Amino acid sequence: MIVGAGVTGLTAAIEAAERGRRVTLVEAHSRPGGRARSLAAPFRANDGPHAMYVDGPWWAWLERRGLTPPIVEAPRRPDLVQVAGRLRPWPAELGNAIAALPDEAPVQETFRAWLFRHVDIETAEAIIGLAFIFTFDHDPGRLSTAFVRQGLRRSLAGGARYVAGGWSTLVDVLAERAADLGVRIRARRRMSALPAGPTIVATSLATARRLSGDASLIWPSARVATIDLGLRADGGPDWFRVMDLDDRIYAARYSLADSTLAPAGHDLVQISAACAPGERKSDSEHRVQRLLDQAWPGWRAAVEWRRSALRAHCTGALDLPGTTWRDRPAVRRGGDLAVATDQSAAPGLLAEVGVAAARLAVRQLGETSDRPRSELAPRPG
Repeated sequence: MIVGAGVTGLTAAIEAAERGRRVTLVEAHSRPGGRARSLAAPFRANDGPHAMYVDGPWWAWLERRGLTPPIVEAPRRPDLVQVAGRLRPWPAELGNAIAALPDEAPVQETFRAWLFRHVDIETAEAIIGLAFIFTFDHDPGRLSTAFVRQGLRRSLAGGARYVAGGWSTLVDVLAERAADLGVRIRARRRMSALPAGPTIVATSLATARRLSGDASLIWPSARVATIDLGLRADGGPDWFRVMDLDDRIYAARYSLADSTLAPAGHDLVQISAACAPGERKSDSEHRVQRLLDQAWPGWRAAVEWRRSALRAHCTGALDLPGTTWRDRPAVRRGGDLAVATDQSAAPGLLAEVGVAAARLAVRQLGETSDRPRSELAPRPG
């Protein structure tokens, strides 16, 4: 039994079925996808992740099975960056400073303290602001250097691509392969307790904690406000992305990369803004509005559709100084229970963590599924 039919649960289902297991995949919503669902037209906004990294292990897993979705690259449009109160094209000196950073990245030291030893304070804070894009944290400078340095390297390596048609395109591909392998997919099945037998909980740590009663299923994550806008594009700006490194805001016109995401003559803009502990969603929205006033004069009159949300504990793991992915909640929780989330003890960047945890869960349950849950205590990895 696999609880949760997001990309993590679907990956686990395919891997388990390939190993000859009988698999039932249950999903609380009306269709698979989890946070990777995309809205229907006219504005096909993604609920969760926006980019896929084709230089990572999950892409290789998809390639081996012929499951890679159609992808597009970022359009050759300018990026605007707000740093030290100034909105301008990407500053070359910032890229040069990042390229010159040493490879050594201590686990114990905060990213901010490490940067202060290598660059001036203004450059350090700009790099910390850039790290928001792959951490979603209001202050990535407080995190472990090893954690942020690895994410910075991956995010700037050029491997990011966009799934054509939105992430639901990939979800449909995975769901079809799972069904072809005999996986029984049961939608609208909200679990109130753990089922008997080998089980993978592939939703969130909070859900796994509720179902299992295991209070140790907890790990730091971020709070982020998301604002999605459908706008008329007539007379709009030329940029593809705006990155506010001062205020930790990332905005992208995804319809410029994939025109199917919005009606003709319109843009789909999806925005993430860091929320500090206790900060209200409305305060984050005001910060986003100030940025758009600079980057897209007249945007307010062009809005035809909008939605916003405050998301917590669903943006991936954050490793504080002195911790690595190995210190996160173990995937195996007992002889026939595993928990696979993007905050589990598995390597990767963002959604890759959940996928790696899913594959590990299938392997571990295959080794121990004939032993009762009480016989094995949780252990790292």
